[in-house]
Amino acid sequence: MSAVNSIYKISNYDGSTAYERNDIVQQPVLSSSPAQTPGVPKEIRYFYALKAVPAGNQPPAANSNAASNQFWGGLARSSSGVMKPHFLWKPSYNGSVSHAPRVNIISFGNGYEQRVQDGIYNGLISFSASFEMRTEKEARAIIQFLRARRGAQSFSMAHLPPIYSDPANFKKLFICSNFDSTFTFFDNYTVKATFIEKNN
Repeated sequence: MSAVNSIYKISNYDGSTAYERNDIVQQPVLSSSPAQTPGVPKEIRYFYALKAVPAGNQPPAANSNAASNQFWGGLARSSSGVMKPHFLWKPSYNGSVSHAPRVNIISFGNGYEQRVQDGIYNGLISFSASFEMRTEKEARAIIQFLRARRGAQSFSMAHLPPIYSDPANFKKLFICSNFDSTFTFFDNYTVKATFIEKNN
């Protein structure tokens, strides 16, 4: 597919088009509510080609229970069953994870203090990752995914460092409000991002 190489111009899915790995399509979700303006989508879902996609293999429909299929990814069900964006790309091996548990401290005289954890889940992680030597198409998909979340919408991740993956398949949720890209040379990009774990 001869896609426009821009993170700002994403086309609707076209059933007559064959797609390549990391191509992006959008799928507007229209509201059935009479209060909603007709023809104005209540949400736009983005899908990313996992491999070469023959024409006619469309992403899961908006009213489908499936979050993804063998050709398309970008959505997954959270541990609570809610459909959430799903970050698909595997980072390079030089990532780092930082821990800063939230603690409430009350200081008394003579150096005594009382420490109590702040909240039930106070040990959320921050994961700094880089995606090195990526093609323009893959870098575009990564940047578009992160930009579409606008630093506010949480998402799950497919590839966390193994020691931080949950054996019970509990999907950790993250936001990313800080990322940058470097154009190294032709068709070679590096994307760096910081993923901050959230409870919702």
